[in-house]
Parts: sequence; C-alpha cells; structure tokens
Amino acid sequence: MPVNKGNNRALDCSVIKYIHQANADAGKQSLDTIRCAYPEGEEIYPGATISSRLHIQICVCNPDSIKGYFLPKPLSKYNPHL
Repeated sequence: MPVNKGNNRALDCSVIKYIHQANADAGKQSLDTIRCAYPEGEEIYPGATISSRLHIQICVCNPDSIKGYFLPKPLSKYNPHL
C-alpha cells in the first residue's frame, strides 16, 4: 500500500487512479482532471476554515488537457532538483 510521505502524495495518487479506473470499468464518463482542497496545518485563527498549509492538488488524467506550463524563477529556490 502506498504511503504519503511529506510532499510525496503516493497514496493520494493511487486513490485517484483507482477511482478513475473503477469509473471506467463501470462505463462512466472519464474525467480529464480532478482537483481537491487539502486543509493541512493549523487554523490561521480560531474557528477558521483556512489552515496554514491549505493547498489545492490537481491530478491530470488526460495529458492532452495540458495546454502549457510555467516554471517559477529562480528555479533552484522552488525546485532544487531541476
């Protein structure tokens, strides 16, 4: 079973792939992209629904949906592996 470790969301990815395949097997319409909000971290103030690490994850199931992309600069600050 995959495990989410830090920013590597292997379990999230596996769940989305499974749901996508189950829908295809059931003859349901496939989705090009899936997005979901992930509220991680602490509330930014008492009673808030916004958390300190709230973010959106996007899963692109159909690569033909990608029309372009950008790389923030400086690259080494945002992705030292490039």
